[in-house]
Amino acid sequence: MLAGRSGIARVTAFDPTGMTTQFAGEVRGFKPSDHFDVKRSKRISRFTAFAVVAAREAVTDAKLRIDQDNQDRVGVVVNAAVAGFDTIEAATRRLAADAEPSSYFVPYSLANMPSCEVAIDLGVHGPVNANALACASGLYALLDARRLILTGEADVVICGGTDSAIAPVFMTGLANMGALSQRNDDPIRASRPFDADRDGFVLGEGAVIMVLESAEHARRRGATPYATVTGGALTCDAFHVSAPSPTGEHTTAAITMAVRRAGIVPDDIDYVCAHGTSTKANDATETKALRKALSAAADQIAVSSPKSTVGHLLAAAGALSAMVCALAIRDGIVPPTINLDTPDPECDLDYVPNVARRLPVRTAMANAFGFGGQNCVTLFTAPTGP
Repeated sequence: MLAGRSGIARVTAFDPTGMTTQFAGEVRGFKPSDHFDVKRSKRISRFTAFAVVAAREAVTDAKLRIDQDNQDRVGVVVNAAVAGFDTIEAATRRLAADAEPSSYFVPYSLANMPSCEVAIDLGVHGPVNANALACASGLYALLDARRLILTGEADVVICGGTDSAIAPVFMTGLANMGALSQRNDDPIRASRPFDADRDGFVLGEGAVIMVLESAEHARRRGATPYATVTGGALTCDAFHVSAPSPTGEHTTAAITMAVRRAGIVPDDIDYVCAHGTSTKANDATETKALRKALSAAADQIAVSSPKSTVGHLLAAAGALSAMVCALAIRDGIVPPTINLDTPDPECDLDYVPNVARRLPVRTAMANAFGFGGQNCVTLFTAPTGP
């Protein structure tokens, strides 16, 4: 992302010849057998495998020890939007070809399975939860995890989002809606949020998992936090199953409430990790909402969309935005919005075009909006104290 390199290319998971959209942001080279024993690697769904491996990496990075003394105080919230769509599609194709689907395809298609498999893998017995808020799912996981900690139900929650739906039926369905870019001749330039020539989003896949813990617990174990989750808000457009409300009224409300709950003012915000899907309606509506909610401060804030480099990771997209905010605070640099060559007059904020920017970031905001009008906004600030 910081290098401004696109990860978008022609699909390799199946032959996309003849499809309206033939490219995506795939996790290439991922083999479950590299991470699980033979029996488990054959059963586990791709979206669940992503989550388990990412959770292991997160726990290692956080230097978090899980044992009999604390396993009842560690929870899991890993959200998925599409869940096992690819698993169900593959099982259906096997059945149509008179072959038996796996006896495990039903449980491994369930939306709660990533959370449960992470809990099994790490041996934790605290609250385990899963929520489906379409493309807002992964960001909401942090707010749900934060609530579990603040209510005293857990000291630590492993949280984030995962999805893997690069499959023929799902991609065809999105293409038929007119949601996907059709730049088959130039996939690396297909995802272009806020650009006047954008023609739809690019489907991606992956998982982003983080360790969230109370400040007291972090101090007690000597952890070095990247950022603090200071507040957030949810609203619903209640307008359409896929299109955002053109007024941006309820997106504006989510931003306004999140800022207030975080105890800050718009002038405090240094960076916004935008939802920025590269669709005509979303990018214009998000810009409008940012302007309404943040007023004059909107012109002073750096805004960028990681979807320009990796595509739309569905439930993992909001978690990715949270990760970008945390790392921007830690490292003092924000990723660019690549392929922003011809600015759309309706999208007139500072979108950090094409080149990463060194920038002291003490407060960052992540946006995630989902089908059905789901709006999730979360604020992050630099950690304070020892």
